[in-house]
Amino acid sequence: MELHQLRCLLAVIEEGGFNRATTRLHITQPALSYQIKQLEGELGIRLFDRRPGGVSPTEAGRLLARHARQVLEAVRQARQSVEELAQGVNGEVRIGTVNSVGIYFLPQLLWSLRKQYPRLRPHVLYRHSNEIIEALLANQVDLALVANPSSDRRLHTEVIIEEQVWLVCGRGHSFFGRKNIRPSELKGAQFVALSQESPTGRLVRDHLARMGISVEPVVSTDNVETVKKMVEIGLGVAFLPEMVTSGEVHCDDGTGGRLARLQVGPPITRRIVLAYWKNSELSRATATFVEQLREYAEGWKGCIEPDQ
Repeated sequence: MELHQLRCLLAVIEEGGFNRATTRLHITQPALSYQIKQLEGELGIRLFDRRPGGVSPTEAGRLLARHARQVLEAVRQARQSVEELAQGVNGEVRIGTVNSVGIYFLPQLLWSLRKQYPRLRPHVLYRHSNEIIEALLANQVDLALVANPSSDRRLHTEVIIEEQVWLVCGRGHSFFGRKNIRPSELKGAQFVALSQESPTGRLVRDHLARMGISVEPVVSTDNVETVKKMVEIGLGVAFLPEMVTSGEVHCDDGTGGRLARLQVGPPITRRIVLAYWKNSELSRATATFVEQLREYAEGWKGCIEPDQ
């Protein structure tokens, strides 16, 4: 049993078939089929059920895939540890995060890391918060930076950023220029909403429910940039995290951008949480990233100390 055979097995399972797996592995389909047949021959058991509609892993295939992930992760960590010993802070750091953090928080940190540690190679995966936590638990990422995740005893978690989620409107809206509005004024307002699959979308929904406000969004999406652009052109008002709108907020002296922030009832607070396996030893590259992340976040408005 060889490592490249295990990679072939996982590619077929994770990509849902041989065709997409060949693209991922950069090999031909006959070469991929040969590797799977060799693996099945060595083990003496079928790993896939082959049907006219495609292939699906057998129970043995799923069991082997689970162990294959563990083996390949151990190999990756061993290689990285040896590289770090020889070359200092060096190697890949796999970070899973949500779009807003990846767009508005991480770039400056990654630029600073590049200057200090040119051999450190961050790789960023964007998904919904719950999907990022699933990827972390499956060892597909080393660190997660997510919004308001559910608790999990297996994970170390600490709050990196604490920020307000504001109601925002564009220049052409009747709310523009005001600092506060009454909750009752939201009734009948056109809303552009973050989808409730996102933690921030759920925060907003619960906030409105506590105020007794029911809204029917004109548009719903999971992309914060799309929501912001729609608000800017006057499609409606929206609740967005502070980091998303900092560069476009209109100031009292008449300067600033195309958006205004408004307070509606009690503040909505969003927490960006760093998570990683509680009992795992971080590689030197990953530990360096975490250290730099904490230092960078200290200067962020609303940052609080990590829970122990």
